[in-house]
Amino acid sequence: MKITSVETYADKDQCLVRILADGAGGAEGWGFAAPFSADITARCIHRFAAPYVLGKDAGDFQNYADEIIRRNYKFLGSFVARSAAGVDTALWDMAAKQAGKPVADFIGKKRDSIPIYASSMRRNPQPLQSEADRLLGFCEQYGFRAVKLHPGIPVNRNVDFYPGCSEELVQRTRRTLPEGIDIIVDVNGNFSSARAIEFGRFLKDNGVCMFEEPCPYWELDEVKKVREACAQFGMPVAAGEQDYMDTAWDRMIEEHIVDVAQPDLLYIGGFTRALRVAARFAEKGVPVTPHTSNRSPIYLMGVHYMSVIDKPYPFLECGVEFTGWEEAAYTSAPEIVGGNAQIPNAPGWGMQIKEDWLKKAEYQMSKL
Repeated sequence: MKITSVETYADKDQCLVRILADGAGGAEGWGFAAPFSADITARCIHRFAAPYVLGKDAGDFQNYADEIIRRNYKFLGSFVARSAAGVDTALWDMAAKQAGKPVADFIGKKRDSIPIYASSMRRNPQPLQSEADRLLGFCEQYGFRAVKLHPGIPVNRNVDFYPGCSEELVQRTRRTLPEGIDIIVDVNGNFSSARAIEFGRFLKDNGVCMFEEPCPYWELDEVKKVREACAQFGMPVAAGEQDYMDTAWDRMIEEHIVDVAQPDLLYIGGFTRALRVAARFAEKGVPVTPHTSNRSPIYLMGVHYMSVIDKPYPFLECGVEFTGWEEAAYTSAPEIVGGNAQIPNAPGWGMQIKEDWLKKAEYQMSKL
């Protein structure tokens, strides 16, 4: 089958990608580009990605994302990788639908359900106790056995909302949640290595099970210092959600820079590239869990991903903020029952697209 068109439907929050191919009866695949500034990503798809897939074999697609990134060597950056991801995920959907299988089954499913953790995005809730109580409510309602806090201000050079704010939020949450519910803490690169090591020891002393993105993600040497220091007192360090360059992943894998790898399925440049990273970390014995911080289609794709990789972390992330955009374009986010999400049974990703959203979205098409 030859790829005949690449279409995008976008608003500022999200971008759906539709690819058509010729052949008997034709073929269709729906993909998703990374949320936020997604209208810009849509334009980039037609400039940076579509020219390198139109006319190509839709069934032989697993090097296309790499080729898109390579061929755009003068424009390398997040939007090129996001563009590649939109195309790559649409082609996975198409291939699985052609086989009449969910993506997980098409690849080779290893597990039927995925334990989920509740990811809060409230960085400075007032009063702080309200956030601890809210997360307890989610655990009781959905059966979550782990939660994530995002304290502090992202990449803010050690500056908190006020001195001790992050520490107090962690302590209140630990006191409020019952024993047996894990806590993950993600500071989104706010710390220097020295501050992060200090904070990592605090987290260990307060029963936190994982410390995520301690330093700005591009400062790999600093992240490595934190991981090596935290290893001395038993605090696992995670990172990787922002990374898309192969050279960065090579270093993280070969130099043991993280204890848990967290590729974003869309920031990294697509499902194919994220699968490759998971396989390489598995060879080193390092667990993987993707960055899926909201209930948009990235969460649906994350459930498929966790069902097929060789060494998954015990939990997959799912956002608990419901601001309206997350499920505006589709209706099939996997439900969470008893703290677990089931693998979808429908062919492809299992996305059920909302026609009313498509009608309101900005539409663009590239074709042969």
